[in-house]
Amino acid sequence: MVMDISWVYVWSQVLTVIEYALLGASYLAKNRKAVVVLDIVSMTTGIFAFLLLGADLGMMMSIIILLANLYYLWDERVHNKKERTKLHLRDYIVLAMVLVGIGVIAWLTYDGPLSLLSVMATVLYEVSIWQKSTRIYKFLGIPVAFCWMTYNGFVHSIFGVICEAVMLVIAVVGYVREVRGKNSKKRLKRKG
Repeated sequence: MVMDISWVYVWSQVLTVIEYALLGASYLAKNRKAVVVLDIVSMTTGIFAFLLLGADLGMMMSIIILLANLYYLWDERVHNKKERTKLHLRDYIVLAMVLVGIGVIAWLTYDGPLSLLSVMATVLYEVSIWQKSTRIYKFLGIPVAFCWMTYNGFVHSIFGVICEAVMLVIAVVGYVREVRGKNSKKRLKRKG
């Protein structure tokens, strides 16, 4: 299959590279607020990239992620650290609303079985960031990266596939660093 390389496609790929650079930075961030802010900017860029690619389901999933991240950013600003570390009823309600939104949009924009990879990636992502744990976020980043990599292949985003492969590596590195950091803190506590 021969793909038409137009300026719209080129711009979609430039935005894709920017989106993934920001997303990669989020996997290396040390606190949840930095993760959320980087994800908001990343998702905004991704929305425009998917719009240019004509990938409606990917774009809508990115919009859902963006809206949920705006809630998480609000949560970071309004509630103190102690309140943010525990899940509250409002968190469960927001997660339920996000998952219902994902289901409705998936149903409305369904474009074949491979398009559901963006749905699976979005669900895993939302659960990962909803948990309020950078360790879970980084761990679930691994299957999320695989799903988005495959979806980007489906919508013919060459740089999406390449960048998501890099995200897969960054997610693994971020998770390993997180686990090693926690384990070294535990060892220091035992020795001290």
